[in-house]
Amino acid sequence: MRFHYRASWIFLNLVERLFFGFRVINAQVIPKTGPVIIASNHISYCDPPVVGSAVPREVYFLAKEELFRNPLFAWLIRQYNAIPLRRSVGDLAAIRKAVDLLSQGKALLMFPEGTRSLSGKLLKPKLGIGMIAMLASAPIVPAYVRGTNRIGKAFMRKCKLEVRFAEPLLPMSLDFPSDDKKARYTYIAEEVMRRIESLSHEAEKET
Repeated sequence: MRFHYRASWIFLNLVERLFFGFRVINAQVIPKTGPVIIASNHISYCDPPVVGSAVPREVYFLAKEELFRNPLFAWLIRQYNAIPLRRSVGDLAAIRKAVDLLSQGKALLMFPEGTRSLSGKLLKPKLGIGMIAMLASAPIVPAYVRGTNRIGKAFMRKCKLEVRFAEPLLPMSLDFPSDDKKARYTYIAEEVMRRIESLSHEAEKET
Protein backbone atom coordinates (compact mmCIF):
# COMPACT_ATOMS: atom_id res chain seq x y z
CA MET A 1 0.00 0.00 0.00
CA ARG A 2 1.10 3.56 -0.66
CA PHE A 3 1.74 5.56 2.52
CA HIS A 4 -1.39 7.77 2.42
CA TYR A 5 -3.60 4.79 1.57
CA ARG A 6 -2.09 2.68 4.37
CA ALA A 7 -2.46 5.49 6.90
CA SER A 8 -6.09 6.06 5.94
CA TRP A 9 -6.77 2.30 5.98
CA ILE A 10 -5.44 2.00 9.53
CA PHE A 11 -7.33 5.09 10.73
CA LEU A 12 -10.62 3.97 9.18
CA ASN A 13 -10.30 0.49 10.67
CA LEU A 14 -9.66 1.95 14.12
CA VAL A 15 -12.72 4.23 13.88
CA GLU A 16 -14.97 1.46 12.53
CA ARG A 17 -13.93 -1.08 15.12
CA LEU A 18 -13.94 1.32 18.08
CA PHE A 19 -17.20 3.15 17.38
CA PHE A 20 -19.18 0.68 15.26
CA GLY A 21 -17.99 -2.76 16.33
CA PHE A 22 -16.85 -3.44 12.78
CA ARG A 23 -16.14 -7.08 11.92
CA VAL A 24 -14.29 -8.58 8.97
CA ILE A 25 -14.90 -12.27 8.31
CA ASN A 26 -12.77 -14.58 6.17
CA ALA A 27 -10.49 -11.88 4.68
CA GLN A 28 -7.71 -14.46 4.53
CA VAL A 29 -9.26 -15.90 1.34
CA ILE A 30 -8.28 -12.77 -0.60
CA PRO A 31 -5.09 -13.41 -2.62
CA LYS A 32 -2.23 -11.39 -1.18
CA THR A 33 -0.79 -10.68 -4.63
CA GLY A 34 -1.91 -10.82 -8.22
CA PRO A 35 -5.11 -9.70 -9.92
CA VAL A 36 -8.37 -10.09 -8.04
CA ILE A 37 -11.87 -8.64 -8.22
CA ILE A 38 -13.71 -8.05 -4.95
CA ALA A 39 -17.42 -8.28 -5.81
CA SER A 40 -19.78 -6.87 -3.19
CA ASN A 41 -23.45 -6.09 -2.80
CA HIS A 42 -24.22 -2.36 -2.72
CA ILE A 43 -26.56 -0.73 -0.18
CA SER A 44 -24.94 2.60 0.72
CA TYR A 45 -22.57 5.35 -0.40
CA CYS A 46 -20.40 4.14 2.50
CA ASP A 47 -19.78 0.77 0.86
CA PRO A 48 -16.57 1.62 -1.07
CA PRO A 49 -14.58 2.81 1.97
CA VAL A 50 -16.05 0.19 4.31
CA VAL A 51 -15.46 -2.76 1.98
CA GLY A 52 -12.09 -1.28 1.00
CA SER A 53 -11.08 -1.11 4.67
CA ALA A 54 -11.86 -4.82 5.00
CA VAL A 55 -9.47 -5.76 2.18
CA PRO A 56 -5.86 -6.14 3.41
CA ARG A 57 -4.37 -4.68 0.24
CA GLU A 58 -4.81 -1.52 -1.81
CA VAL A 59 -7.88 -1.58 -4.04
CA TYR A 60 -9.14 0.35 -7.04
CA PHE A 61 -12.83 0.84 -7.72
CA LEU A 62 -15.24 2.00 -10.39
CA ALA A 63 -17.36 5.02 -9.39
CA LYS A 64 -20.20 6.69 -11.28
CA GLU A 65 -19.01 9.73 -13.23
CA GLU A 66 -21.44 12.04 -11.39
CA LEU A 67 -19.17 11.84 -8.34
CA PHE A 68 -16.39 13.52 -10.33
CA ARG A 69 -18.33 16.70 -11.12
CA ASN A 70 -17.10 18.45 -7.99
CA PRO A 71 -13.37 19.11 -8.64
CA LEU A 72 -12.36 18.88 -4.99
CA PHE A 73 -14.25 15.65 -4.34
CA ALA A 74 -13.03 14.24 -7.65
CA TRP A 75 -9.43 14.94 -6.62
CA LEU A 76 -10.04 13.28 -3.25
CA ILE A 77 -11.53 10.03 -4.53
CA ARG A 78 -8.90 9.79 -7.26
CA GLN A 79 -6.29 9.74 -4.48
CA TYR A 80 -8.01 6.55 -3.31
CA ASN A 81 -8.07 4.93 -6.75
CA ALA A 82 -11.56 5.81 -8.01
CA ILE A 83 -12.10 5.28 -11.74
CA PRO A 84 -14.96 7.22 -13.39
CA LEU A 85 -17.63 5.10 -15.03
CA ARG A 86 -20.46 6.20 -17.28
CA ARG A 87 -23.29 3.90 -16.29
CA SER A 88 -25.78 4.98 -18.97
CA VAL A 89 -23.63 3.58 -21.79
CA GLY A 90 -21.11 0.81 -22.22
CA ASP A 91 -18.02 2.65 -20.98
CA LEU A 92 -15.25 0.88 -22.88
CA ALA A 93 -12.58 3.25 -21.56
CA ALA A 94 -13.43 2.35 -17.94
CA ILE A 95 -13.53 -1.34 -18.82
CA ARG A 96 -10.13 -1.13 -20.52
CA LYS A 97 -8.73 0.71 -17.49
CA ALA A 98 -10.08 -1.95 -15.15
CA VAL A 99 -8.65 -4.78 -17.25
CA ASP A 100 -5.31 -2.97 -17.47
CA LEU A 101 -5.13 -2.56 -13.68
CA LEU A 102 -5.89 -6.23 -13.18
CA SER A 103 -3.22 -7.18 -15.73
CA GLN A 104 -0.80 -5.24 -13.51
CA GLY A 105 -1.75 -7.46 -10.57
CA LYS A 106 -4.00 -4.92 -8.83
CA ALA A 107 -7.15 -5.53 -6.76
CA LEU A 108 -10.41 -4.10 -8.12
CA LEU A 109 -13.57 -3.52 -6.09
CA MET A 110 -16.79 -3.87 -8.08
CA PHE A 111 -20.50 -3.81 -7.30
CA PRO A 112 -22.11 -6.30 -9.72
CA GLU A 113 -25.58 -4.82 -9.26
CA GLY A 114 -24.36 -1.56 -10.79
CA THR A 115 -26.30 0.63 -8.37
CA ARG A 116 -27.37 0.82 -4.74
CA SER A 117 -30.22 -1.36 -3.56
CA LEU A 118 -32.50 1.02 -1.66
CA SER A 119 -34.39 -1.90 -0.11
CA GLY A 120 -31.24 -3.74 0.94
CA LYS A 121 -32.28 -6.77 -1.11
CA LEU A 122 -29.93 -8.11 -3.76
CA LEU A 123 -30.56 -6.87 -7.28
CA LYS A 124 -30.05 -8.53 -10.65
CA PRO A 125 -26.36 -8.16 -11.65
CA LYS A 126 -24.99 -6.43 -14.73
CA LEU A 127 -22.74 -8.45 -17.01
CA GLY A 128 -19.77 -6.04 -16.68
CA ILE A 129 -18.11 -8.01 -13.91
CA GLY A 130 -18.20 -11.15 -16.04
CA MET A 131 -16.69 -9.32 -18.99
CA ILE A 132 -13.85 -7.78 -16.97
CA ALA A 133 -13.08 -11.03 -15.15
CA MET A 134 -12.89 -12.99 -18.41
CA LEU A 135 -10.81 -10.38 -20.25
CA ALA A 136 -8.36 -10.14 -17.37
CA SER A 137 -8.46 -13.83 -16.37
CA ALA A 138 -8.94 -12.62 -12.79
CA PRO A 139 -10.41 -14.53 -9.84
CA ILE A 140 -13.45 -13.02 -8.13
CA VAL A 141 -13.86 -12.90 -4.34
CA PRO A 142 -17.57 -12.46 -3.45
CA ALA A 143 -18.21 -10.11 -0.52
CA TYR A 144 -21.25 -9.23 1.55
CA VAL A 145 -21.48 -5.96 3.45
CA ARG A 146 -24.19 -5.11 5.95
CA GLY A 147 -24.93 -2.23 8.27
CA THR A 148 -23.69 0.57 6.01
CA ASN A 149 -27.27 1.58 5.23
CA ARG A 150 -27.96 1.87 8.98
CA ILE A 151 -24.85 3.60 10.24
CA GLY A 152 -26.72 5.30 13.10
CA LYS A 153 -27.98 1.95 14.40
CA ALA A 154 -24.53 0.43 13.95
CA PHE A 155 -23.10 3.22 16.09
CA MET A 156 -25.66 2.38 18.78
CA ARG A 157 -24.76 -1.33 18.31
CA LYS A 158 -28.35 -2.08 17.29
CA CYS A 159 -27.18 -3.68 14.06
CA LYS A 160 -23.92 -5.16 12.84
CA LEU A 161 -21.42 -3.43 10.60
CA GLU A 162 -19.45 -6.12 8.88
CA VAL A 163 -17.95 -7.44 5.66
CA ARG A 164 -17.59 -11.15 4.98
CA PHE A 165 -15.86 -12.86 2.09
CA ALA A 166 -16.27 -16.16 0.24
CA GLU A 167 -13.63 -18.32 -1.42
CA PRO A 168 -12.38 -16.99 -4.78
CA LEU A 169 -14.36 -17.88 -7.87
CA LEU A 170 -12.26 -18.78 -10.92
CA PRO A 171 -14.32 -17.77 -13.98
CA MET A 172 -12.43 -19.98 -16.42
CA SER A 173 -13.18 -23.06 -14.30
CA LEU A 174 -16.94 -22.67 -14.53
CA ASP A 175 -19.05 -25.08 -16.56
CA PHE A 176 -20.60 -22.60 -18.97
CA PRO A 177 -23.93 -23.54 -20.57
CA SER A 178 -23.02 -21.73 -23.80
CA ASP A 179 -20.03 -20.60 -25.87
CA ASP A 180 -21.64 -17.21 -26.46
CA LYS A 181 -19.53 -14.48 -24.81
CA LYS A 182 -22.46 -12.45 -23.52
CA ALA A 183 -24.05 -15.58 -22.08
CA ARG A 184 -20.77 -16.40 -20.32
CA TYR A 185 -20.47 -12.90 -18.86
CA THR A 186 -24.04 -13.13 -17.59
CA TYR A 187 -23.44 -16.60 -16.13
CA ILE A 188 -20.40 -15.36 -14.19
CA ALA A 189 -22.29 -12.34 -12.85
CA GLU A 190 -25.22 -14.50 -11.75
CA GLU A 191 -22.91 -17.04 -10.09
CA VAL A 192 -21.21 -14.22 -8.17
CA MET A 193 -24.58 -12.97 -6.95
CA ARG A 194 -25.56 -16.49 -5.87
CA ARG A 195 -22.44 -16.63 -3.73
CA ILE A 196 -23.11 -13.17 -2.28
CA GLU A 197 -26.62 -14.35 -1.45
CA SER A 198 -25.15 -17.37 0.32
CA LEU A 199 -22.99 -15.01 2.39
CA SER A 200 -26.10 -12.99 3.27
CA HIS A 201 -27.80 -16.14 4.57
CA GLU A 202 -24.74 -16.91 6.71
CA ALA A 203 -24.92 -13.40 8.16
CA GLU A 204 -28.64 -13.72 8.91
CA LYS A 205 -28.07 -16.94 10.84
CA GLU A 206 -25.72 -15.06 13.18
CA THR A 207 -28.15 -12.21 13.83
